[in-house]
Amino acid sequence: MGKRRLKSGDRVTFESHDENCNPCQQFGIVKQYIYPDFHPDGYIEIVDEAGDTILYGNADKGIQKAK
Repeated sequence: MGKRRLKSGDRVTFESHDENCNPCQQFGIVKQYIYPDFHPDGYIEIVDEAGDTILYGNADKGIQKAK
């Protein structure tokens, strides 16, 4: 099983929730992606167009490279 290939600057989509707690797709840009060998998914920081952090934590399978 290959490691997931996300790099800084990649546009990604991920599952999030709007202000009414409804599921929605959110877009962002990978700021940093850390893949330590001991962790199954790695850690990721995603920012919006303005550079503000919108997701920080485990890089789970719900994060996909935007088409």
